[in-house]
Amino acid sequence: MTIEWERVGTVSPKSLGDARETAHHAALLLALVGASYIPSRSDDSHTSMTWLVSADALETEIVDAPRPFRVGLRMADLTLLFLDAFGDDTAILPLVERTRKDAIAWLRARIGDAGRDPAALHTSLHFSIAPHSTDSGGHFVRQREAVEELARWYRNAHTLLEGRRAQTPGASDVRCWPHHFDIATLVSCSGGPLQTIGIGMSPGDTSYAEPYFYVGPSPRPTFAVAPLGIGHWHTADWFGAVLTASEIVAKASATEQVELVNRFADDSLAALGTHPKETGT
Repeated sequence: MTIEWERVGTVSPKSLGDARETAHHAALLLALVGASYIPSRSDDSHTSMTWLVSADALETEIVDAPRPFRVGLRMADLTLLFLDAFGDDTAILPLVERTRKDAIAWLRARIGDAGRDPAALHTSLHFSIAPHSTDSGGHFVRQREAVEELARWYRNAHTLLEGRRAQTPGASDVRCWPHHFDIATLVSCSGGPLQTIGIGMSPGDTSYAEPYFYVGPSPRPTFAVAPLGIGHWHTADWFGAVLTASEIVAKASATEQVELVNRFADDSLAALGTHPKETGT
């Protein structure tokens, strides 16, 4: 399959931490909308986001209202988008130099305009992430080159994962999950010891201070898995195959980078006894 991939590595992967934390806290504003206005689901998917290509942004699901809407975050410039049901923006709010309180007030005004009760918008979620200056009244700050690079990682991950999902029976929609801020598809396994395998990209976390692609089986395998030729098995705290951004950006061209990620995913699935329907780029 042909995958559109933007070359990454202009900004060092290990220098994206501050931009990642800022974008993560901005994305939680979308999760608040999902938690407040989309019917609850046991897997928390009502708080998750998808990547809307036309807006180049993360977005919530469509909220039922007299004027249906969704809310987006254009990561590359940290801008909130208030979108209609067709994905066209009807209002925007650049977050830079604004506070979380400013953003919530703006969202409430737009939600009221759409015909839903603005007071129903939650200001907290049932989970917490690492604290950030915006939690206590600080302004959102954009590190332009870093946040643009972070957006490229998400854009690439969405495109690659959508391509793989389309080829893989039992694969879920590609979603970005607000707790860990990873973007992934979950593949249901039929038969055998594994129930599901997640294939995704994390922008970095306490395990790795840089973005990484992963293949994570559940439950943790009790059978022996072969060493990987690309990437490695992560075994501390959680089990899965990992390919770090540093390994990806070592490849000079976009074509070489995406080929490496796809080979990593294919090899990891094969080591787990699950073979993709189609391979290649």
